Amino acid sequence: MSVKKYPIAYRTVYFQLKADDLERAKDFYEKVFGLDVTFYESPEVGWCELQLPGGSPRLGLNAGGSGGTLTFDVEDLEATRAYFEGKGLEVSEITDIPDMVSYFNVKDTEGNLIQIVSDPRVTSE
Repeated sequence: MSVKKYPIAYRTVYFQLKADDLERAKDFYEKVFGLDVTFYESPEVGWCELQLPGGSPRLGLNAGGSGGTLTFDVEDLEATRAYFEGKGLEVSEITDIPDMVSYFNVKDTEGNLIQIVSDPRVTSE
């Protein structure tokens, strides 16, 4: 079996769900589904990641965000953005949240939002 070569250097895939109460949602997925929390950033910041069965995919709980967002964590945000532009897709500007994440958005052919994230380009140091 050959290993597929992807045009983008993916690291992790997330599916984001809206969480009106981050702590309540985190507890639900931990206690009911038995998922392990891999990252938790206080209700004030509003982000929690849980490991889904099967390895790479994760569930992202986003306080105050919109639900149903497919998210790809990539190695090189700028190269990935340029790749999508080269495919003729409309992409948003890159948003930087210092010390946390950098990201941009793109939509699929049906208008569904896809978020592309990477390590923060901006730090407070």
